[in-house]
This record gives sequence, structure tokens and C-alpha cells, in this order.
Amino acid sequence: SCGALSAGATLHLPGRFSGAAVVWGRSGLGSRAPPPPMTMLGSEEVARWQRVPCPRCHQRAMFYCPFCCSPLGVPDGVSVPEVRLPFKRCDIVFDDAAKKATSIHAKVLSPTQVRLIDLFTSDGSANRTLSRTGAEAGSAREGAVEEPAAECATIREIPEYDPCSAAVLFPDDSSVPLEEVPADWGFPPPDGLTLVVIDAPWRRAQVLRRHPRLAALRSVRLREPPASRFWRYHAEGAGCVSTIEAMAAIAREVE
Repeated sequence: SCGALSAGATLHLPGRFSGAAVVWGRSGLGSRAPPPPMTMLGSEEVARWQRVPCPRCHQRAMFYCPFCCSPLGVPDGVSVPEVRLPFKRCDIVFDDAAKKATSIHAKVLSPTQVRLIDLFTSDGSANRTLSRTGAEAGSAREGAVEEPAAECATIREIPEYDPCSAAVLFPDDSSVPLEEVPADWGFPPPDGLTLVVIDAPWRRAQVLRRHPRLAALRSVRLREPPASRFWRYHAEGAGCVSTIEAMAAIAREVE
């Protein structure tokens, strides 16, 4: 699955749904207009995208490079604009294989507001990961992409957060919908809030939520989780959505 914007500025996530794609609507994640219902795109549009090498790390991929978080093989007449999120920044605590994780879609679509915290890269392994993309070799080559802004560059450790200006999107027993946050929590408006999202298998995510630098933060949740259309199997029951679906849903609820 991947994130991309087709002609007409329609945010859609091509996925493994019999060659179809999920459409989040023309308003995107940062629009003030009410979002239209999801629809499905046919395999003809998806087939227009080509598998090509990434100009930075030279990994061949279709739709986007899962390591450099940039669009690839964009067809003529298709634009991939930058999406504006209704938060100050979204930090994604990432502990999964890049090719499986949907949080990469958020970084592709909103590179200046999404920061990846890469806990998956192991110094004992030479495998290609988010923090080991081959950029050192590729940055001097023609066609290499620019480095991200420092405040949104990938980091390797969970940073310290201010509990009054950061919250974790996590459906634990103490969580509340973001628009129902009590005044005594002292949160700023959404555009001043750092939203922390954990992208990892569910049991690992529960462990990460108790990380010393996240444990002091409040939890917020979706008011009405949408029905998931993500292809990856899970046995956690109804109400569970992928990371990108959760981010899109909370952005809609805030707006």
C-alpha cells in the first residue's frame, strides 16, 4: 500500500484490494471542507504507476521509496502536493519493517510536519532501513533528493516531550477523544500540539507506550474509528485501523 495524490488533488492510498485504491477525498488531510466518503479507484489508474529506482538509494519500488519516503514513478498528469496536517508536528515512533508500515505514507505526503523516530534500525545489521538508506553514496549523484529540515529529520531515540504540548494517539483506558480533552490538561490548540503516534505490531506498541519518555504523556483516541481497509491481517477485533488510517481519521475529527 502507499500514499499518493492523483490528478484533481485526490488523496488516495493504493493498496492490495484486488488492484483498487482507497480515496480519502479531494479535501486531503488539511482541508477545512467536510471530507467526502471513501471511494475505490480501479486497477487501470493504479497500473499507470511504474516501478522505478529511487534517485537517492537506488532501491526499485512502485509508488514511493519506503526508505527515503519520496514518491516514485509518478505518471504524467498526476501531482503529489504536500499535505498540511492540523497539528504542529506528528512524531511517529517507528518499530516495524519499512515496507510493511503505513506511517511511511504520512512522511511521503507531509514531509515537513512528520518526523520518524526509527527504533527498528539495528547497529548490528547492515540491512537497508529508514536510518540507513544509502544516502551517503547517493546524495552526490544526479537526481538525489534534498535532505529534510532538521526538525523533521529521522532520529534514532525517543526524545523528551513536554506533557503540556504533546499527546500520544493511543486507545488505552485513560484516553479521550482529542476534542474532549479537559481544560486542566493545559493543551494548546491542535496547531500547537505535537501528536505522537506509535507504528509497531500491537503488542510491541503496548510496550513502547510505557517507554519512560512517553509514559508521562496523555493519551488521545479516535472518537469514531472508521472501518479499516488495510490489507494486513490482524486478530485484534473491530475498531483497529492502520497508522495512516488513524492519522487521517484524527485529522478529520479535529477539523
